[in-house]
Amino acid sequence: MFEYVIWDFGGTLFDTYPAATRVFKEVLSKFGVTAKEEEILEKLKESTFKAATYFSNKYRLKEGLIEKFYTIENHLEPDKQPPFKSAREVCLQINRNGGNNFLFSHRSNYSMTKLLSYYKMVDLFSEIVSSDNGFARKPDPQAIMYIIDKYDLDHEKVITIGDREIDIESGRRAGIATCLFNPGDFITSTRADYVIDSLEQLPAILQVCNRFKGCGDTND
Repeated sequence: MFEYVIWDFGGTLFDTYPAATRVFKEVLSKFGVTAKEEEILEKLKESTFKAATYFSNKYRLKEGLIEKFYTIENHLEPDKQPPFKSAREVCLQINRNGGNNFLFSHRSNYSMTKLLSYYKMVDLFSEIVSSDNGFARKPDPQAIMYIIDKYDLDHEKVITIGDREIDIESGRRAGIATCLFNPGDFITSTRADYVIDSLEQLPAILQVCNRFKGCGDTND
């Protein structure tokens, strides 16, 4: 049974990609670049940093692309970046069953707490690790190891969930179980231990039986 869940934020806990794609397209237009949303989304799914690097190199853009992106994204209204279905309920159930939720994202603390507060979720997390903490970016496991060491967590009871392979690789390097959140089967190949396309499927993996569909034997 997994008791401790280390969540990714954007694209996993919160549905941020539609808004992020539009913002990225808007920022590119300021540099005189017109790009298809499909191409932008594909690169953002790797990471925002890689997307910025890709388009900067492709169009030989001056510095400042990623900074402009974050400036606009951080000031989006919360209703533009809602949590995924049942995200709050799943986190709440984990806590009620004696577990703990943690967050690790490359986003700023301001960006995450603004959304978490708006959707009444901030108190569901034992700690929020953001870019402000200064840890190495994923797939480096530095931040995950910080959480494990600080709270003296049993590796075998920790699982990390994310929507990208860098989330999975980060967890693998930390020696913990991994779960890929893959709505729409966007990723076709993964090294994750578990794959789900709805957060309502997560309790079955955690073996936390409750009202969510699919809770039961993880060997099914």
